[in-house]
Amino acid sequence: MPTLPSLYLARSHSLFVWLLPALLLFSRAIADLTVVLVGLVFLVRSYRQKDWEWLSRRWFQLALVFWAYLLLVNLPASVLPQESLKNVLSFIRWPLFAMALAYWLLAKPTQQWILLKGLLLTCLFVILDTGWQYFYGVDWFGIERFNEERLTGPFRNPVPGTLMLRVWFIALFAVLFWQWFYRRPDRLVVSVPLLLFIAMSFTFITGERMALLLLLLGGMVVLIALMVEAKTYRPQLLFCVAAMLLAASLVLVLDPDMTQRSVVSIGEKLDDFAASDYGRVFGAAWKVWQAHFWLGTGLDNYPVVCEQMQVLTAKRAHCTHPHNLYLELGAETGLTGVLLFICLLLAIYWMALKPLIHARAWLHLSLSLSVLTVSFWPLMGGISPLSNWVAALVWFGVGWALAVSAIPMRVPSQQRVDSVG
Repeated sequence: MPTLPSLYLARSHSLFVWLLPALLLFSRAIADLTVVLVGLVFLVRSYRQKDWEWLSRRWFQLALVFWAYLLLVNLPASVLPQESLKNVLSFIRWPLFAMALAYWLLAKPTQQWILLKGLLLTCLFVILDTGWQYFYGVDWFGIERFNEERLTGPFRNPVPGTLMLRVWFIALFAVLFWQWFYRRPDRLVVSVPLLLFIAMSFTFITGERMALLLLLLGGMVVLIALMVEAKTYRPQLLFCVAAMLLAASLVLVLDPDMTQRSVVSIGEKLDDFAASDYGRVFGAAWKVWQAHFWLGTGLDNYPVVCEQMQVLTAKRAHCTHPHNLYLELGAETGLTGVLLFICLLLAIYWMALKPLIHARAWLHLSLSLSVLTVSFWPLMGGISPLSNWVAALVWFGVGWALAVSAIPMRVPSQQRVDSVG
């Protein structure tokens, strides 16, 4: 019979998992504190139980190699070592957080389902609060929209699309965990397009173009996978996708100003990318990288070096961050750092996706692939995944993808559904 302390610990563990999405989403400081505390508790737990088996995971070993490069090579070569020191020392908290999720906090399906329920409620709150701000100009807490084209929702910054992009595809795992969906493929082919439409409509009204584009690409991958796996229900799925496209067209017509911002302007920027704001920022990052090609300027040194080189002065722009993960890594850690980081990512993808490919769990595979790729896609622009707030959600996604890979989930066949009755 469980003792009182063990029951208390179990309930505390479940409550923390339930609250984890909110802890990571709504405050930069709380998100970073959560990441650090989870990592420290995980290390203490490993020490007490003498359980260090997780250190044998190839992807984590590569994370340690990348960290060692930052400490022993990149930091001494930094243009401003004092600016790099804090971020270099603390980088390991991100992969350690992901390992703690995969190996401890979310290691059991019951804990994964608890997290999903907390995430679904969190997503519902953000959708309703941001929708209220879209229609009335202020959200439930009196926070005003950023401007006519951008919303803040409950985040106080114009980043709701960017932040929620990191959790939409995790939330979609509910269709595989929730038996009401999972045991009925006919319900799956209706619910998945509907949930994607809700996510895309939300991202559309935020005015965040890159988040909308990445969500659209991930959604296409998920729908193709569902079409492959739920073969019997392809006509119904095609009908639902057509209905989703029709509804999306109606949304575009009803708000022409936001359509211009979120959709039309994407084509305009791509038509003359080099002269666009993204093109100018990417070009500046490439110039900084070229000047420090092999070892980089040092972690977190890009803004200072960019200003010193005056690569954006003629364009009357400021150096903030390169808006691209790989250009940022190149400028700050050099080609050596980029290659080491890519090796780390390949190991993460391999561990997260290999069991799903072998099991032919295509919907599960597409969701995990999307969770990872919306953050690590090479052409992605936007807030840096190395920035505290976004990085917490990025490595949350890594931990989730690794945790759920242990049990591949396939859509039930038509024969199984008939037998269940």
